[in-house]
Amino acid sequence: MTQATRSLLGIASLVVVIQAFAFDPITSAISKGVATAMDVRSKDEVKADVEIDATATKKLVDQKGDDLKSVSFLVFARHGVLVGFARNNEAKRKAEDLVKGDRRLRSLKNDVVVGAIRGGMIGNAVLDEKIGLTLTATKGISSVNMRWKVYGGDVFLMGFAQSKAEADLTIKTIKKLDGVQIIHSSLRIGKK
Repeated sequence: MTQATRSLLGIASLVVVIQAFAFDPITSAISKGVATAMDVRSKDEVKADVEIDATATKKLVDQKGDDLKSVSFLVFARHGVLVGFARNNEAKRKAEDLVKGDRRLRSLKNDVVVGAIRGGMIGNAVLDEKIGLTLTATKGISSVNMRWKVYGGDVFLMGFAQSKAEADLTIKTIKKLDGVQIIHSSLRIGKK
């Protein structure tokens, strides 16, 4: 086993250990139950979001290749946002073309950044979990109405905030977390 392989295995093991400590099943179960009650979407909207997400994600995965390997799709209340990084403007447009034809979508925003991902990819899952736990624990934020995706320190945020104060608090709270470099916010304020 080479030194590089041992180093990679050591980093992967560290990530698993950090994730294990970050995950508390009791807190997670309670927060999911409370969050579900606070969801502003109807059952039909939740069902539509699941279907829209599955369709868009399948299209992106089927077409990923190197140009779209760091592009994802977030949806809430039938509003979609493409997030992540693409190698060039053509790849960014390609991602949008793949998902824009879904008539169930109320709107589609393309927040994909053209260029290389800033920072490392190893801590994405840990930072994602940290954001979830922090937002859930912060009074004044209904994180169940928000979606986010982390790419190397860039946080792509979308969903619904009941007020500008909630949106501002959410962004301020995320910015305080170690590892966050930039927040790309597509939060809607007020009505869904």
